Amino acid sequence: METGEFVDHFERTFPGLVGRSLLVAVSGGRDSVALLHLLRDPALDLRLEAAHVHHGLRGDEADADARFCRRLCAALAIPFELIHLPDDDERPASGEAAWRRRRYRVLLEHAASRGLGATATGHHRDDVAEGILVQLLRGAGPRAMAGIATETPDGVIRPLLPWGRTEITGWLEQRRIDWREDSSNLDTQRLRNRVRHVVLPNLEREAAHLREHLVTLAAAIAGSEEFLAAEVRRRAGFADPWDPDGGVDATILRDLPPALRARWLHSQMLRLGVNRTTRRQLELFHLCLDTGAPRSVTMGGRWRLRATRGRIWAEPPAPPVGTALTLEKGSPTSFGIPGWQVRISTPNELHPTARWRWNPASARGEITLRPVRPEDILTVAPGVTRRARKLLAEKLPRHLRSGWPLFCEDDMIHWIPGVWQHPENGHPSNRVVEVIRS
Repeated sequence: METGEFVDHFERTFPGLVGRSLLVAVSGGRDSVALLHLLRDPALDLRLEAAHVHHGLRGDEADADARFCRRLCAALAIPFELIHLPDDDERPASGEAAWRRRRYRVLLEHAASRGLGATATGHHRDDVAEGILVQLLRGAGPRAMAGIATETPDGVIRPLLPWGRTEITGWLEQRRIDWREDSSNLDTQRLRNRVRHVVLPNLEREAAHLREHLVTLAAAIAGSEEFLAAEVRRRAGFADPWDPDGGVDATILRDLPPALRARWLHSQMLRLGVNRTTRRQLELFHLCLDTGAPRSVTMGGRWRLRATRGRIWAEPPAPPVGTALTLEKGSPTSFGIPGWQVRISTPNELHPTARWRWNPASARGEITLRPVRPEDILTVAPGVTRRARKLLAEKLPRHLRSGWPLFCEDDMIHWIPGVWQHPENGHPSNRVVEVIRS
């Protein structure tokens, strides 16, 4: 691995990012430290910022990692942000994937708040090879074995994928650059660590070039998955759970070949934040389309796909109860159901994809997301009111009515997506509440 090779690869792979601003996710380990140094090459003309996510785990060792990252960035004159994951109900009890999703979410939110062009992570070629074996041992399907994307739609890039751990280590040692070792990476109770330290080395005794074969396999699978995804998008749309007419024509899905049906189901659930679809769920989905029984399929995260009115609908989880937030100006805040975020902004910082916005009446009004109540009355025209339940009954399929969200400020209903909005959009001020579809 040579610095010039990295620069050429970055310019060829991410031409639109040269000369722009990037967030670098820095853990303190060899990969992210090497990435941070490599991205500083003057030929790339990048304006770098760095962030370290502190999970609140591993005690003193994690604190030392954070201090190391802060010192490193100070020495390199790179703006640094230490992000602590909040100790709240969203913290996953276990599972590396759940922690990884949460880590990416806070990094992307930070990059967005800073107006940065992308978020760079230190994944490399060995991560791809190890990942395929991990997924194979877990019984995953092709989509999970498609490797690690060089670039994702939400703005994550992986510039180190062409190189392996040995090459990255040699580059750092040649320049006498220090890094931190995470002791948890030696814990062979974790499947990924067993694959890294035991399974893969043993297999390489039988096939010396196994890592390259696995990376090649991942690339082939990724190409097939990309083709299937494009074909699904060409032939069928996706269900939008927050659109009163958001179902997908069941005939279109029924006419898809089984392979495209499966790809549609996986893609649909990913859009809803569900990262895993089981074989049994796929079997039931085929039966739902082909025979009409079952009428619905329960998916992950308490989502349900339901066949009614000749369409397939995405039915949200049970209606939220007691979901209320006092917002401060800053990054978007997630509510208790997937798909919605709310933030406080100013008239000069409006979010480009906000679905609705209003000027709050008070400086610290409580924003509430809740289901409809029997006593809810809405103004539909000057001097004309309607019961909210009746209006929902006219606009929505029956299975969506009980869980449809009402956005309120204190006791005042401001917005019912796709159904109604308050005729008075608050009083103009320097504070704006924005509702964003995430």
